[in-house]
Amino acid sequence: MLNKNYEALHIVISTGRAKELLGKNMTTKELDAMSDEELDAYYKIYELNYAARINDHLINTLYSFYSYLASSLLPIDNVERLREDLINDYILTTELKSITGGFAASCSKLMAVVSLGITTLKHTKLRLGKDTKEVENEEQSKEHCNEEVKEL
Repeated sequence: MLNKNYEALHIVISTGRAKELLGKNMTTKELDAMSDEELDAYYKIYELNYAARINDHLINTLYSFYSYLASSLLPIDNVERLREDLINDYILTTELKSITGGFAASCSKLMAVVSLGITTLKHTKLRLGKDTKEVENEEQSKEHCNEEVKEL
């Protein structure tokens, strides 16, 4: 029976993601020729790179969701610029990575569900105490203003 490290690396190599997740292009023949120590070393590299990618995605998703939520509650001038400023904030990003790093590495399957939820919420129109009619009227007013600007 093949061990789980071999199986995971075989999938990475077979799907063409070796360079991305292992740091170098590799073939399944090279994988078959590896010693147990080499397999373990490459599996650790894979785990670290995979966890880093999950962590980066999670933080970017959190920034996007936060920017969206903040713009729903506050008169934010430029939501995309706010998100970029958050991403470029070294202290904030470093601290968030220290919080989410271990979680991302140990709970990657749960992180997929969390990411799904956050991404869905990001694309949901928050009403925040407004009824549907008020939201529709606001959207129509914005569309009307945009059309007038285009005509000018």
